[in-house]
Amino acid sequence: MTEDPRASVPRWCWLFAAAALLWNLMGCMIFLSEVFAKEAMMESFTEEQKEWSRAIPIWVYVVFAISVLSGVIGSIALLLRHKLATHCFAVSFVAVVTQMGYTMLVAGGLKVMGPSGAVMPVLVTMLSMVWLCFAKYSSTKCWL
Repeated sequence: MTEDPRASVPRWCWLFAAAALLWNLMGCMIFLSEVFAKEAMMESFTEEQKEWSRAIPIWVYVVFAISVLSGVIGSIALLLRHKLATHCFAVSFVAVVTQMGYTMLVAGGLKVMGPSGAVMPVLVTMLSMVWLCFAKYSSTKCWL
């Protein structure tokens, strides 16, 4: 019998990795809702907000898909203790920054949606960075 040279993983790390998976799966649900039920999601929007949302280019949705799919794959890799997690979370982070930066700053989302509209993009960006840092930390601790 061969022993696994990787260090034992504390229980809190498994919970953290499971939280990352749940968060990224929720991101997939939001992506699917935005792609397939966009009009229903915009029911409470003002006309200006609807116009802004409809004007978002398709490439932003491609980047959105990349961010959530690489986040899910990274989360699964984290749970499987695979070093691929760090790379996936790095891709996800770059995609999140690209998507949120464009929609909120370049496309004027902050102006149209108001300051309260920045809460979720900031949270998503911060958590994306947290998952990446955690994967890097896990790698240095030989948990991956």
